Order: sequence, then structure tokens, then C-alpha cells
Amino acid sequence: MKHLGCAATLALALFVATGTGHAAALTLAAGTTISVRMLDSLDSERNYAGETFRATLDTPLMAGERVVVPQGAEAIGKLVAVERPGRIQGRPLLALELTALNFHGQSFAVQTGSYQEAGPSQGKRTSIMAGGGGVLGTIIGGIAGGVTGLLIGAHIGAAGGAIFQTVRGAKQIRIPAESLVTFTLLSPISFDAGL
Repeated sequence: MKHLGCAATLALALFVATGTGHAAALTLAAGTTISVRMLDSLDSERNYAGETFRATLDTPLMAGERVVVPQGAEAIGKLVAVERPGRIQGRPLLALELTALNFHGQSFAVQTGSYQEAGPSQGKRTSIMAGGGGVLGTIIGGIAGGVTGLLIGAHIGAAGGAIFQTVRGAKQIRIPAESLVTFTLLSPISFDAGL
């Protein structure tokens, strides 16, 4: 009977030791959507690839019924690509990724797909402006000087449209503060369930 009491005590001690050891891990699976609200604004005219930005988690991240990362947690990201169009050709582009989630005094590295915002091609806009200028020039030239006026007006109008677009410059891409941006987790992340 004495041996049975010792065995029960030993079993209870082992249960307590293992029960209070490490908490089970909670995992966010690859493919999880992470929606953040931007704290910083980004602009293809003034920002550069490699710069970081700050945001906050817009909705909590869940593993089953458990909240793994709370709403409002700090999200850190970086610009992975910035393209500025020239005055005649090119397309503005901003591409960003999340790199970390910070909460409860800890920082967790994350790997996400890139979120991209791109504007229209500058070459296409220049062609449209030149074409529109050519049509307008043709109409004005036809009214002013017959067939010769049509030809001269078309050339002057096309050149004027292209010059206007060159002087006007390219449209840049901007992601203002408070914008909602969504990323997709590429690799799973495990968190201590005790967080």
C-alpha cells in the first residue's frame, strides 16, 4: 500500500511538471490573410526601395478559435520595389511586404507576398495625348487652311500633345496613411500559446 502511495505521488509530480512546462504552440498557416491599416504614407516620388513603414493589424489573427495576434498589434514592413516613370515612358509602381509583427513586448518575423500598386503606363498616356492633340490640330487646321492646313494642324497638334505630357510629367502612386492593405502569409508562424 505504501508503494502504491509513492507511485501515485510520483505520477502526480510528473503530471504537474509536464503540465507547467512549455505551453502548446499556436500556428498561423501559410496563406493566412493579414490586413493592416497604414500609419505611414508611401509615395513613388519620394520613397525608395528598402525603406521601412509602420502599420497596425486591422483584424486579429486567429488559429481556430484562439486569437494569436491581437487587433492593433504593430506591423512593420518594407518597400521592396519603387519605380518612377520618366516623362515620356515608364509606369509608377510601389511594392511592399510585411517583415514583422510586434505585440506583448515581442517581435515575430513574418514572410508575406508583396502588395503592389501600379499606375498607367506613361508611354500609353503620351501616345493618347499626342493622338488627341493630333485630332484637335487636324480639325483646327482644316477650318483654317483646307487640305494643307489639315496636314500642318495634325503635326502641330500631335507635337503639342506630346510636349504637354512631357511638361506635365508622370502621375505618381501614393498609399496614404489609414489605407487598408492586405498581405498573404507565405510561411507558417508558430506562437507560444501562453502569449
